[in-house]
Amino acid sequence: MKHLLLALSFSAITFISSAQNSGTIIYKETTKLHFNIQGDAPPPANLPTERNAQMILYFTQDASLYMNDPAAKNDGGMVTEDESSEGEHVRIKMDAPDNRTYCDLKNNQKIIQQDFMDRKFLITTDLKSNDWKITGNQKMILNYPCQEAVKQDSDKKITVWFTTAIPVSTGPSSYCGLPGVVLAVDINNGDQTIVATSVSKDVDSTKIQKPTEGKKVTQEEFNKIRDEKMKEMGIQPGSGNNVIIKIDNH
Repeated sequence: MKHLLLALSFSAITFISSAQNSGTIIYKETTKLHFNIQGDAPPPANLPTERNAQMILYFTQDASLYMNDPAAKNDGGMVTEDESSEGEHVRIKMDAPDNRTYCDLKNNQKIIQQDFMDRKFLITTDLKSNDWKITGNQKMILNYPCQEAVKQDSDKKITVWFTTAIPVSTGPSSYCGLPGVVLAVDINNGDQTIVATSVSKDVDSTKIQKPTEGKKVTQEEFNKIRDEKMKEMGIQPGSGNNVIIKIDNH
């Protein structure tokens, strides 16, 4: 019996030590668009309904960085041109924001570089891990067994799928704090989704750098700046994915 227990213990140690604890994950991020077009002119007829972006997560046991994938052209097809019957030419271009989320997993700290209205902000907060509810639901994503977790964050219902096969407490954007990497996110029943499309065990750890660009603010200060600016533009804060666009009339 002692030999059997030792053998089982050795097998468990071998399994844990072979678990993936670093790597690179590519995600597809899809956001439904809600336009707020002001003025007397009618909106262009061919406005897109969603924006797609290819994102990347670099991670180790100690830290992670989520950002636009430098190998992808993240305009998401967001160049729209329309010509009215009067000959007026309208061109709308929406570039992907240079948002980055750095997680210091050793010290439970998060740094977010947030693009907003052509300005960058640096927001530092603590990593929170105690507000997720694991439902018991399971499914496979990219051959990884995943578990479902949910939480309510202000006006957002967030559902994520994480895998303990990669026992690192991180994920895309700010969705982390679970006993495994998050491979899929659903916000407000499809208003925004983030889904892993590939997972690699290779990682260039030199890519995992703290964001440094932007004005340092607290989360509360940033929320106040954002909400005040949205009210100035006639947009109700928290009303959905209102993407800031530039419209050139020619």
